[in-house]
Amino acid sequence: MKHVRLLALALAAVLVAVACGGSSAEPTGTPLYAVTRSWSNGIEESASIYADGRIVMHHSEYIERVTIPADQMTELAAAAAAGVAPGSNGDNPILGVSINGAAPVRPAANVPGSLTALLNLLLDSHTLHP
Repeated sequence: MKHVRLLALALAAVLVAVACGGSSAEPTGTPLYAVTRSWSNGIEESASIYADGRIVMHHSEYIERVTIPADQMTELAAAAAAGVAPGSNGDNPILGVSINGAAPVRPAANVPGSLTALLNLLLDSHTLHP
């Protein structure tokens, strides 16, 4: 009886480990949005945002993975519908934005409410609503 109980506990632990680890799969396919950020001091950052809300961010040598909810993906889609306006090479940071794998607009204007501004906020706060 003791061995059956231990076997049941071990099986439950394995099932919990598999269930928790299954949601962390790397996103695949073309990102819906991509942003790059280059600072005057040489620091480079980027993020790839996928249709399911998963985001892979690179902050210099650090990689972060976050997921944003559907309402924030809807906000990004609404901003993307307006397109991406060109910015200035004098901007700091210089931002580059790509929609659905298209050639990036770089530099992209960081206008409040624009896709560029929202993606820049995501790089900073990991959410559109800090």
